[in-house]
Amino acid sequence: MTVTDRAQARLDEATDIVAIVGGVTRERARAVLRAMAAHTRIKEQHVAELVVEWAVSGRLPAELRRELGHQLDTGQGTPAAEPAG
Repeated sequence: MTVTDRAQARLDEATDIVAIVGGVTRERARAVLRAMAAHTRIKEQHVAELVVEWAVSGRLPAELRRELGHQLDTGQGTPAAEPAG
């Protein structure tokens, strides 16, 4: 497995975690991860690593925890193509 493959696998795993925790589609979960990275200025790959670690340890940096909650509560991570409601 290449470095790129491992990075994509980690991103997919983080997407699944956010989808399960947030009760959202994979597409929305992926958008939430992108928004978390943009709003915290943490590289998306690092956000994915931290989310996966959170699933194992129960620890997520406070800034990311707040942003995750905000994105899931407000729907700001919703892609434009996803129907509302």
